[in-house]
Amino acid sequence: MVTLFATGHMSFYADIMSISRHTCLQIHRGSAWMVSEKLLMGSNEQPFCTYFRVVLTRPMRIDAGQYINLWMPSVTWWSWAQVHPFMVTSWSHSAQEALDILIQPRRGLSHELLKHARAAPQGSASLRAFIIGPHGRSENVDRYESVVLVASGFGIAAAISYLKKLVYSYNTSASRTRRVHLVWEVETLDIAIAVQATLNSLLEDDVLKKRYIIGDEMKFGNHGRAVVYNRHAKYDQILRAEMSGELIERLPGAQEEKGESLVLVAASSLVRDQVRLVLQDYVHRKAKMAVLEYQP
Repeated sequence: MVTLFATGHMSFYADIMSISRHTCLQIHRGSAWMVSEKLLMGSNEQPFCTYFRVVLTRPMRIDAGQYINLWMPSVTWWSWAQVHPFMVTSWSHSAQEALDILIQPRRGLSHELLKHARAAPQGSASLRAFIIGPHGRSENVDRYESVVLVASGFGIAAAISYLKKLVYSYNTSASRTRRVHLVWEVETLDIAIAVQATLNSLLEDDVLKKRYIIGDEMKFGNHGRAVVYNRHAKYDQILRAEMSGELIERLPGAQEEKGESLVLVAASSLVRDQVRLVLQDYVHRKAKMAVLEYQP
């Protein structure tokens, strides 16, 4: 006996979901396999977040800070009617054959994806996915002399691809950037531990072995350039020091003009307001604030 499986044409689902035929064509061309890479555990040994790798059927060019929409009709009986946005944490100067996304399970689809990952052998699940994108604006970080990334909680997912691009551009002398400063505020160390390997690899790739630390601190990792403070970040102090340009080493006696500064923010509304308040004094001093596509 031969069992046949039938399914409707993509345009049929497009009509039901009120999706344009052009978007339907994008979904059809952007098919992929979504594979869970690993479960990242929190301090209570419960899954805190998980990395998924979207293996593409054809390479896709996506810039730092952009996101994709995923349609995964086989996850649950209702997921065929839903499209979900995810920040892409991977970055490459050329088209990518696979995209990495970091998912924090809450409820709905993200929770169902975690259940699939936990049920699969060694936490590795494989699901059929369809991609719409990439979407979102990407800031041209290469033009700035200094870049500050401010993140809180899971906002780090929006910052990782920028960090990868900045490190690559610096190592290949493809940018003007001379200083990068990540300020990441978290309520617990669970998420910091979960993405520690990713951040450590970036610090190892970065050939500029410099750091500037003020006050009491606890070292985090083995590279000596990440520090944990047991308090809220002092954004006024941090940003004013960065905007002054004095933390950038310059040739003795050289009359260098201070370059442009960029502050990228993926943080809570409270943190965004604090950053915006400080940067009001630097609007006419070659400083720019950009709010990233994802805000926690």
